[in-house]
Amino acid sequence: MTKTRSILLLTAALFTVNAGCGQIQLPISFALVGDNTISLEVPFFPPGQNVFDTTVVGGADATISLSLDPFVLLTPKGLAAMISLDKVRIAGTDINLFGLHTGTLCIYDDPNNPGGGIAHLRPLHQQADFDINFNTLISPTSSQLLALFPTPLPFDAEVNTTTTVTLSDLFGLLAGSSSSSIELSQEIVTTLPDDIPFFGGATVTADLTLATAKAIPSDPLLDQCEAFLASQ
Repeated sequence: MTKTRSILLLTAALFTVNAGCGQIQLPISFALVGDNTISLEVPFFPPGQNVFDTTVVGGADATISLSLDPFVLLTPKGLAAMISLDKVRIAGTDINLFGLHTGTLCIYDDPNNPGGGIAHLRPLHQQADFDINFNTLISPTSSQLLALFPTPLPFDAEVNTTTTVTLSDLFGLLAGSSSSSIELSQEIVTTLPDDIPFFGGATVTADLTLATAKAIPSDPLLDQCEAFLASQ
């Protein structure tokens, strides 16, 4: 059976599953996998002693919207899918700033503008381009830093990456298969606003890998963040 015929047959099957409608709203979750770190380089502290690291866990819930058109799927450009971020939950280990502790760091979506983006899925070429804006906020949880920073710090990040997406991955995700996985790796560099005390102009570097998952993973650090956010 040729690849083109396989695509048409699989697409027809998905149209049948979705009651004949090609427009699909697909809830999807991403989880951080492997070793993921965020580094904070603070100009306020002396060089050589001004870089602090936190190890992070968590993930994000999103909704992918696309029209499953087999004729578009067969073009070199592939399918365009809109991505809306519904929830971001990332927690980081405590940072010791010369005796001033952050407590668990909580990174979460801005409720007024959670972010989103677009993906171009080209399974015929086993590729996909993802452009996603994460409009997130960072809050420390220690009483020491909360007294200094009662307002969350903005942490806007962009994921612009090309990754491997096979025909099997695409249709597995559309069919809800847990065996299909799409992985996004990205180094993110951003700068905190200059008007923030102590941390103004600090460079935040994140080295993150997200993979599709059944749900945002559970972790004691994330539980601490959920309790913190519920108390705000």
